[in-house]
Amino acid sequence: MIFHPRVGQHARLHYAKRMAALAPHHGKVGVVRVVAKGPGPRNVGVEIDGRVIVVPRGNLVAVDESPEKTPPRADGVQKGVE
Repeated sequence: MIFHPRVGQHARLHYAKRMAALAPHHGKVGVVRVVAKGPGPRNVGVEIDGRVIVVPRGNLVAVDESPEKTPPRADGVQKGVE
């Protein structure tokens, strides 16, 4: 769980096993775009597949890398870099 999500942070949506089958975004990685403030529920707007989805912050798990980054190739050549 991410206690203090920040705009621009990468996160994965995670739901409990009993709810995972009903949650269409379970396991997807997105970028935090909006963080709610105030005394009410702490919801977060996460951009996934071009849409902003509102989820409780308790359903977010931190991701170390950006999903756009590709792992380095064995031959040392990076895609798009000359």
